[in-house]
Amino acid sequence: MESSNVLLARQPIYDAQLNVAAYELLFRPPQQQAGWQWDGDVATSQLVVNAFAEIGIDKAADNKSAFINFTRRWLLAPPPFNPAHVTIEILETVEPDAEMVAAVRALAQRGFVIALDDFTFEPKWHPLLQLATIVKIDVLQHQGAALEQQVKQLARYKVQLLAEKVETYAVFEHCKALGFQLFQGYFLCRPQNIKGDALPSNKMVVMRLLAELQNPDVDMGSLEKLISHDISLSTKLLRICNAASFGTRVKIESIRKAMVLIGLKALRQWASIIALSRMADKPSELITLTLTRARMMELLAVQTKRSDQDIFFTVGMFSLIDAFFDQPKAAILASLPFNDAVNGALLQYQGTPGRILRAVEAHEQGHWDVIDWQELNSLGIEQPAFEQAYLDALLWSAEIMQSLLA
Repeated sequence: MESSNVLLARQPIYDAQLNVAAYELLFRPPQQQAGWQWDGDVATSQLVVNAFAEIGIDKAADNKSAFINFTRRWLLAPPPFNPAHVTIEILETVEPDAEMVAAVRALAQRGFVIALDDFTFEPKWHPLLQLATIVKIDVLQHQGAALEQQVKQLARYKVQLLAEKVETYAVFEHCKALGFQLFQGYFLCRPQNIKGDALPSNKMVVMRLLAELQNPDVDMGSLEKLISHDISLSTKLLRICNAASFGTRVKIESIRKAMVLIGLKALRQWASIIALSRMADKPSELITLTLTRARMMELLAVQTKRSDQDIFFTVGMFSLIDAFFDQPKAAILASLPFNDAVNGALLQYQGTPGRILRAVEAHEQGHWDVIDWQELNSLGIEQPAFEQAYLDALLWSAEIMQSLLA
């Protein structure tokens, strides 16, 4: 298998404090061709090869436990995984007969954490509930009284409840109140509360800084002064500029030198990311996702061979701006000096940056059927390059996060 064809994505699993507790690894099927059929055994095999052999499980799951779907065959004949690296997800399609229960018991005795996926309570699951540590409940499928009934039926078992497909902060808070301890879904990428209230003072400071950083009319002297007078900002910026990922062999000791070596546009982008990272009320995973998305957009822009490649990173970086400020995206962008191309991509997925952003977001969420591969091909982006860009962006963002959080 070529390393440029890494067909997987990962989705974070959060605890109640919105720290990342684990990642679920998702296998993305190849572009469907005539006669192609889904095979769960093959999917798990391919995912394992990608995660362990091609990437390295420590990098694929950022040194956290990796949730991996196990089919019946994999449960009966599991590979020699380290239990510290893998949480076994048992699919709802697996029949819990005596043979299966014995196999799961053996895995639990070896130290594996067992999770039951897409769970709906039935008496037949009782033997596996006694062995499981985590039960995942789809909170889009089970809502209201139905969800409360599921929680009540599971109360007598010593399991952690994981709410999956949590789409809003309201659902997250409701699930917390019901006793859920783990959470998975797209809610972190959305505003907590969209309302017309004025921004808190700490967020207003960041907003003003972003506006000044993105001002196309600012001169080098003013930008240098703006950054240098903020000790925390300038220190982190220099730390990142000296990271191996920039490939500069000369040590960068000043903001002026950084402007010369990495360029004014890149300096603005990095200063903006550092400013966003200082919003203490937002989880670090939001920064990780922002970095990954921005870098993936930047890498895909190279494939398009367009002359305006520099705006792709900016589009990726500001695509989550409403989640940072808990305000409507249009209102925030009205305060920032972006051109029509950036605003159109961010608000209506317009232009090439917008179309690529839509594909990147779909990939993050595991919505494979939304990705228009023909459109991407027309833009010069082939599937292997798209997948490799995702992998490279994951590894790159992990490195940058070490500098941001230091």
